Amino acid sequence: LNARGFGRDQVPRIITDQYCGLRPSYESFLKTGKRIAEGRYAWRGEFPWHVSIQSNGRHICGGTMISALWILTAAHCFAELLPPALTVVVGGTDLSLPLEEHKLESLIIHENFDRMSMDNDIALALLSSPIEFSSQKIPICLPFIQDVNTWQHCWVAGWGTTHAAGVSTSLVLQKARMKPISREQCLEQILQVEENMMCADLEEEGGPCQVDSGGPLVCSYWNTMRWFQVGIVSWGEDCAEKPNHEVLLSVYSYRDWIETETALRGKPFFPEGIDKLENPEMVLSRNEAQMIFFEYYLLLFISLTAIRLL
Repeated sequence: LNARGFGRDQVPRIITDQYCGLRPSYESFLKTGKRIAEGRYAWRGEFPWHVSIQSNGRHICGGTMISALWILTAAHCFAELLPPALTVVVGGTDLSLPLEEHKLESLIIHENFDRMSMDNDIALALLSSPIEFSSQKIPICLPFIQDVNTWQHCWVAGWGTTHAAGVSTSLVLQKARMKPISREQCLEQILQVEENMMCADLEEEGGPCQVDSGGPLVCSYWNTMRWFQVGIVSWGEDCAEKPNHEVLLSVYSYRDWIETETALRGKPFFPEGIDKLENPEMVLSRNEAQMIFFEYYLLLFISLTAIRLL
């Protein structure tokens, strides 16, 4: 058991059932949500929503858990020819180790996906069995606002290529800090960017040259411990180009599509925690939540003591 009384691979019910975008095995209860360890490789629990989509045991694309049954990824991973024997691997950072696998029940590719322009580059995978959340397996939050200036400390991660030639694939999850930029800045470098796309620049050297297609751009929001999937990696420029822009699908623009498509399959997705963030002023950090919890029980103790004295 850890200091909070939970097993090493357990998460309190309040986290798994009511909250998304948390990292209970990576950061302590009192730390801020902005901490990311230095280095190229991700630590266990650092990106607990990240999954590997595989064909015959070979990694082909990244994705994210948005619920126990649904995986969010990019349409272009499957658009030309559907890969055989698709599985989703969850709960770890090293693909050379035995990890939890889930088969797919169905795959939903956006009906208006355009392979030439990469417009509507989004897909949903329905798992045949639900993921049992733990400290290593947590769903990501969906964004509640579109403005790129809202988000802080943005990162991409993946098992993508490590060299400009694209000849090597890492078996260990890598990470890189990214900075979302405005549409105007993006159009100065890239002539054609669809309306529902966004751009981000690599902020530091030494990260993966190319990140996973279908993987997420995740960002934190102010002083909360929560992480949100702001974008889906769609395509990028040559690694030798400076600055190196990554073009992503804006997830905010497809919230309605996600809810509609999952409902049509009889297994509707409900954005976990988003209802609590429609008014950002009401968001609490873990530290604040713990203080409220303590104050509640203190008031309860005082009330019971007063009743006994009457």
